[in-house]
Amino acid sequence: MNSFSEKSFKVFAGSQFIKIAYRDWGPENASKVAICIHGLSRNMRDFDEFSNAISDNWRVLAVDMPGRGSSDWLDNKSAYNYELYEAVCAHAIALSRTEKVVWIGTSMGGILGMRLAAKGAPFSKLVLNDIGPFIPAEGRRHNQANFGKDPRFKTEEEGITYIKDTRRTFGPFTEAGWKKFGTDSLRQLDDGNWTLHYDPGLASDAPISDTNMWELWPKIQVPVLTVWGEESLLLTASTVDRMAYSGPKTEVFSVAGVGHCPGLTTPSEISAIAEFIDR
Repeated sequence: MNSFSEKSFKVFAGSQFIKIAYRDWGPENASKVAICIHGLSRNMRDFDEFSNAISDNWRVLAVDMPGRGSSDWLDNKSAYNYELYEAVCAHAIALSRTEKVVWIGTSMGGILGMRLAAKGAPFSKLVLNDIGPFIPAEGRRHNQANFGKDPRFKTEEEGITYIKDTRRTFGPFTEAGWKKFGTDSLRQLDDGNWTLHYDPGLASDAPISDTNMWELWPKIQVPVLTVWGEESLLLTASTVDRMAYSGPKTEVFSVAGVGHCPGLTTPSEISAIAEFIDR
């Protein structure tokens, strides 16, 4: 595996400065830079295989958003919002020290990509992993069924089994891939037990409804690739079809047998994205 550096920066969030962690892959002086942002309950390690695969020629910044992974948690949970996340993303773009970046976003990271692209962010290309401008309430409920829970596991293996059971629509993963995905999803507590690697305070009691962002779609002026898990409940076939014929007219790479969401670890997924961003 190619090398990466564990780095961080500070942002002001609500009433406090917090640390934002990220992994910096590839040559720092690379002219080509990709920024990778994970999904709602995930973290930067989801992009390890992809970053490793392209980091001979690309610099890749994979970021832990507030409350996830190695980034700090907020004292004021109501300050977790897209405005804060966009400020974090803007800082990451500035760290790239290049005029244009490729944005690769899984689920929530893709929503951030669409929001920023519609505001004129300096993107050269946008990759959306199993997300689009419309998200049905049913899919959101399914995706958030276990979100915000704070379970305890006596062993890491017990935690990995829980992750495999609750995230079985992800992938496709090999057994080794599932072990890494599960390990990356967990953190060990001082008492030796294991739990999930995010702040349970991220969860909200707000009612879940359809998310409609179609007004953003025609404002996106860069080429888009959408990686679609064909069994996804968050990104439906009708939404993919509309994305392909309207606005930036996304290219689509379909992953059969996977729901929400593709893991971006298989050779075919990595090659599809690498070919698109290198084009």
